[in-house]
Amino acid sequence: MKNLFTLLLILTGFTLIGQDAYHSNLQAGLQNEYGLPASTWAMPNTEQATIAAAWTYGLTATEETVSGLDFSRKITFDIPQAGANQWNAGFGISNTAQIDAGDACLLVIYLRSPDAQGKVSIFVEDGTTFEKEAYLTAELPDEWRMYLIPFESGKNYPIGSLNAGLHLAWQAQTIEAGGLAMLNYGQGISAEELPSKLYNEFYGGWEPDAPWRAEAAARIDSLRKATLTLKVVDDQGLPISGAAISLKMLQHEFAFGSAVTPRRLAGNGWYDPVYEEKILNLDGQGHGFNMVVYENALKWPAWEQGWVGTPSETANATEWLVSKGIRVRGHNILWPGWQHLPPDLYDNQDDPAYIKNRLFSHIEEVTHFPGIEGNIEDWDVLNEITTNRSLEFALAGKPGYPTGREIYVETFQKLAEEDPATGLWINDYITIGQGNTGGELYHRYKQFIQELIDAGAALDGIGFQGHIGLFPTSIYDVQTVLDDFHTSFGKKARITEYDTDPAMDDTLAATYLRDFLTMVFSHPSVDGFLMWGFWDGAHWHSNAPLFYQDWSLKPAGQAFIDLVFNEWWTTENGLSNTNGEWSTRGFKGLYEVTIDCGNGNILTDTIRLSEDLTLVKSGGELVVNTTGQLPAIDVSLFPNPASHTLNITSPYPIISIRVFNSRGQLVLERGEAPLPIRTLPPGRYTVEIGTTHGQVLKDFVKMD
Repeated sequence: MKNLFTLLLILTGFTLIGQDAYHSNLQAGLQNEYGLPASTWAMPNTEQATIAAAWTYGLTATEETVSGLDFSRKITFDIPQAGANQWNAGFGISNTAQIDAGDACLLVIYLRSPDAQGKVSIFVEDGTTFEKEAYLTAELPDEWRMYLIPFESGKNYPIGSLNAGLHLAWQAQTIEAGGLAMLNYGQGISAEELPSKLYNEFYGGWEPDAPWRAEAAARIDSLRKATLTLKVVDDQGLPISGAAISLKMLQHEFAFGSAVTPRRLAGNGWYDPVYEEKILNLDGQGHGFNMVVYENALKWPAWEQGWVGTPSETANATEWLVSKGIRVRGHNILWPGWQHLPPDLYDNQDDPAYIKNRLFSHIEEVTHFPGIEGNIEDWDVLNEITTNRSLEFALAGKPGYPTGREIYVETFQKLAEEDPATGLWINDYITIGQGNTGGELYHRYKQFIQELIDAGAALDGIGFQGHIGLFPTSIYDVQTVLDDFHTSFGKKARITEYDTDPAMDDTLAATYLRDFLTMVFSHPSVDGFLMWGFWDGAHWHSNAPLFYQDWSLKPAGQAFIDLVFNEWWTTENGLSNTNGEWSTRGFKGLYEVTIDCGNGNILTDTIRLSEDLTLVKSGGELVVNTTGQLPAIDVSLFPNPASHTLNITSPYPIISIRVFNSRGQLVLERGEAPLPIRTLPPGRYTVEIGTTHGQVLKDFVKMD
């Protein structure tokens, strides 16, 4: 019996009697500091055995003994050059003990970068499928940091089937590592109860005095503001001093929005009045989103199969949103992986004519569907084409499709034909959200965009998804990516799908959102920022940026409101001076202006501030871009509201008429009155009337 016990101890208790000082101290330290139970070792329990079992590729590794640290052996990795992908140089080791599904495990590793410029990805993955249990990208300082990375095993891993280590080919660099170990706590404790040391709050640009902050503030003042000058004159054109002027911002020009579920809106099948109200009133002061995108409802299979409502419900929600002055994006026309396409395309993948006809029929149907037609501001024509290449590969080499990507140009052309007023965009995740400023996928995205432009596709903008991982993307890298694409293509940019990893704590999520949003708002190419959901109750990871499940505001939600509706919001009051003038600098957007000259002479109107603007109050009108003494321009619209024809009278010859919808889009242009408005959707419109004596802005309502 004694011999049998000894044999069992050797077989099952090796981790107790064979571990070295580092592993013994590590295990005891974790138990003492965090109150953890005993664990077993999923990987070798000595430093020597760990290094001996490890493998490297694409780099040079040297080992040496060290003193004064928690561990006694370190490895120095010299990576000679950046790889096409970060995994083109690496270091790793496989598990030396069975890991069962549901086991709570803790990966430990010490890392430093001698020049404080290092960047590594730490992985735990299936050695065959490369499916990740954990994957974190960290920027390293020059001091040693101990990383503790907990995870719950997603499946059984026999010995030798789970790998852990580093991807190092982000750049030419030198990285030092030591103390790699993995503890298995079994299923008596959850991974959430294990300690975590990630240092992810130290993303690039996190410092309160980081130089990018002052630079961004200066750009915001220059790019996102304009000067408004109001001149108040009497009927003889003489200045009126002391007129009380109030300027109240109603909506940003820059798009601030979110993915939404249309079936929750406008009395549809999942109608949620709280959800609907929050879209209009995020802060309790009546300030809401000015743009939305549907997460799923306009995706091709979802549209045809009714995943999240019928097309009629989607159209109903669209009309409701537009009536509230909220712009709507279309997402998406073509997501070219088989798993994202109707199943019959896979069945007919060898028939290019079938695929093209099917695609074109879908474009015709969705763009001309009542309630959708004329109400989509822009479309993600292509989504994630860098990694979803099924359609490309199926068509490649067939007549008319030498690369297979010619179908993308045809998609742009068809959509432009069917809906010429809609902006055409491309959307992908492989840059900012992945922390990539180079590499194979990054350059593939640029290559495919250039192909579209060279082939004549009417590309209006480039979408950058912003699914931010547990280690937030450096703010400097965000700027680098936006600068690069703006310099390369000169197109508008937009953050299309912002959220953060569910494991990120709320304080960091708020801090990072504030920094990220500041950078993108300051960038000259960016015209909008959209979250991929705003409420935990309708978010793909139940971790939206703004609201918890019970609708209480998250710290990140407060950060968003503080920036968008306070720091970047303009409300001003003042008096006209002796020259009848009052001037201010405000954020670009839609405003309500009230001018009170006394004695009941009050004018209230809506204006759009998009560039430096001078308005003259002459009589009962605001006249645009005129100076000097000016007689009143008494322009009348009738009937108002109108349904078929809008008549316009003016004491001076009319030379131009332009009609803008509530989104600021030009929807009708004529050289003379009356205006045929029968085909305009119901809603509020602004008409700009140009006369020989200046321009006048007037509002009217289009009825059914």
